[in-house]
Amino acid sequence: MLSIKNLTAAIGDKEILHDISLDFEPGKTSVVLGPNGSGKSTLSATIMGRPDIILSEDSELTWNGVDLKPLSADKRAKLGIFLSFQSPLPIPGVSVEELLRVALDEKMDPVALHKELRLLAEEIGLAEEFLTRSIHDGFSGGERKKIEAIQAALLAPSLAIFDEIDTGTDTDAVKRIAEFLHAHFPKDATRIYITHSPRLIELIKPDSVIILKDGKVVAKGGHDLATKTIKEGFSNIHSQLTTHNSQQGTA
Repeated sequence: MLSIKNLTAAIGDKEILHDISLDFEPGKTSVVLGPNGSGKSTLSATIMGRPDIILSEDSELTWNGVDLKPLSADKRAKLGIFLSFQSPLPIPGVSVEELLRVALDEKMDPVALHKELRLLAEEIGLAEEFLTRSIHDGFSGGERKKIEAIQAALLAPSLAIFDEIDTGTDTDAVKRIAEFLHAHFPKDATRIYITHSPRLIELIKPDSVIILKDGKVVAKGGHDLATKTIKEGFSNIHSQLTTHNSQQGTA
């Protein structure tokens, strides 16, 4: 389980997240909503271990009982934590197959990896050429997000965070990515989706919904909270914490 308590985070002199406490349970899917600038991407980067994010002394961040605060991003990844970036950067000269061969650390035979990658690309609707080109170099938004989904499927993390996996994708691609991730993730994996997409929320059917505003958790609840928020807007969310259809203090 991912447990966050009293999390206050800053970048430089700017405090972005303020006293956040959340629990994300195994096998559950959560959606994080919030207006632009509310701290959603900072929350995901904090969990993954972005080095320039400074946490307050009383901030607690644990994964299955392991204190994440002193661990670098690569060590967190080895614990099974995965982050799909909102805007993944290109890596000239490195293909997705080469990247995954290193990331899997010889856990999969190169021939088996080559075959599996092509099967996954076909399933998600990505041309084979994208597997050998420099990763994300000249890719469209939808192509980048499909590559991210393929990486997640092969790495099989126990905690996966998807920061706007729907960005730059059309309606058909959103459906295909959502179905692909559902098919390839272990049932006991913890999944966190940061999104603005009603379509994606409907497809993934989250167990819980968290609303961030001005760096604070202002509401938690079930699927109906997402529907109401998208329909009415964030301006109608009260600044105090409210609970809808979920146990207080859990996500």
